Amino acid sequence: MSIALNALAEAERLSGDLAAAERDYSEALRVARAVGFPEGVATYIGNLAELALDREDRPGAETLAREALPLSEKLGRRESIAEDCRRLAQALVRQGKVAAAVPYARRAVEIYTRLGSPDLEAARAALRECES
Repeated sequence: MSIALNALAEAERLSGDLAAAERDYSEALRVARAVGFPEGVATYIGNLAELALDREDRPGAETLAREALPLSEKLGRRESIAEDCRRLAQALVRQGKVAAAVPYARRAVEIYTRLGSPDLEAARAALRECES
């Protein structure tokens, strides 16, 4: 159920229906917590951070990314760690916290490079944003 809600929320976010996306990401998170699905909890919190970035709620994105990152680290999910680092870097730099953002952006680039991920360019863009 939580996986389906997350997929629906992602489609809603990408189509611009941010209110519906928030509702469904939050419900996916609630279900994941209720059934003890830690991978889902980490992912859905990260997705809520991405949604906060879309809404230009930088402090909210920072808070959510800081919550998601240690959960992803505990699970050892390198791609999730990189994504959370990218989100955190973007939230920080967009609040003018450049020095704090750079290490997260670099870590995202390093992880995505090692993984050969198609998301490497998004991480590089975040790093460029920090360095500009």
